[in-house]
Amino acid sequence: GLDIPLLKQEIEHLIAVHPQVMEFLTALKHAGKRTALVTNAHGKSLQIKMRRTQLGPYFDFIISSHELSLPKEDIRFWNKLQHRVPFEANNTLLIDDSLPVLRAAKHYGIAHLLAVYQPDTRRPAKDVGEFTAIRSFAEIMPG
Repeated sequence: GLDIPLLKQEIEHLIAVHPQVMEFLTALKHAGKRTALVTNAHGKSLQIKMRRTQLGPYFDFIISSHELSLPKEDIRFWNKLQHRVPFEANNTLLIDDSLPVLRAAKHYGIAHLLAVYQPDTRRPAKDVGEFTAIRSFAEIMPG
């Protein structure tokens, strides 16, 4: 019964792009890589985030888990995504800040997984479990 879009609008000023993300996505494009934003965010929240960050043009695909009726933590999500946006699991890099999402992707067979130590730059670094993690997108900048 919560009005999530209204709540997101109230905290919209806190929505920000991580340092070096735009440069990273630009470098991927120049390297000929396809990029996809795959999120559990509801479509209305996603619209607010895209308006605030202006990241939309950097992605070839933007998919909300709500479109597939399964969260990213569910291994069946990845199969549905595969049918929607075909990808080669052994050549795919997934960067996520959720350990359950990374574990589901690993179970599905996505070969290259990275966690993010500090998804919210205003908070301390978090436990990344068994996954390799990055502090900055500069660490994995192509070329």
